[in-house]
Amino acid sequence: MALPKLDLPRHKTALPSDGREIIMRPYTVKEEKLLLLALESQDAEQITMAISSLIDACIETELDMSELAGYDVEKLFLELRGISVGEKITLNAKCVHCEDSHTEVSLDVKDVEISDWNPDDKIIKLSDSVGITMMHPTTKTLMKMSGEHGIETVEGIMELIIACVQNIFDDENVFKATDDNQDEIKEFIEGLSTEQFKKVGNFFNSMPMLKYDLEFVCSNEKCKKENKIELRGLQSFFT
Repeated sequence: MALPKLDLPRHKTALPSDGREIIMRPYTVKEEKLLLLALESQDAEQITMAISSLIDACIETELDMSELAGYDVEKLFLELRGISVGEKITLNAKCVHCEDSHTEVSLDVKDVEISDWNPDDKIIKLSDSVGITMMHPTTKTLMKMSGEHGIETVEGIMELIIACVQNIFDDENVFKATDDNQDEIKEFIEGLSTEQFKKVGNFFNSMPMLKYDLEFVCSNEKCKKENKIELRGLQSFFT
């Protein structure tokens, strides 16, 4: 006789980048085990792949995970974790005064937000007649960067910028970025002045990401000072 099958509940959420309705189910113990194995490896590429695969398995809405913005994936994962193992996250916070990191604090995933952003920020005017339209890095782009030069290197930063160019335009034409003209895009970016390149860099500095204002009192008996810190990015919520 076959064992009975459990019907997992469905939950609705919205994709941060465009508001699309997403239907998801909690992840199973088997799926969580694969995620934990990836986390134990401490390999950024493996962790990203595991998170994307986990979300893909639990989302019933048709999505191309590789084309989602990084912050879309992070928010979906945080909400998926909430419906799967509980909405409370417990972490050890580091005091900004004495640097003790043993204060245990708890927060609700429902209170974690995406930082404010203006869609118009994607359009960067480089001169009176020439501009560039950027797009937020996708999961596929971020995985590629982590597997090659790394985003922290000069080469990695340049590759990330080139990969995120959507088009370059002037008063008369729009030049769409494609796989075939990446060398031309690179030459254009390398030809920018320092001030123009800084404008492009500001686009990445203001990208949307997970954020939460955490307030706590240090548990160290010799300190006991109040702290207010901003958690930013998925990694901050699993420290």
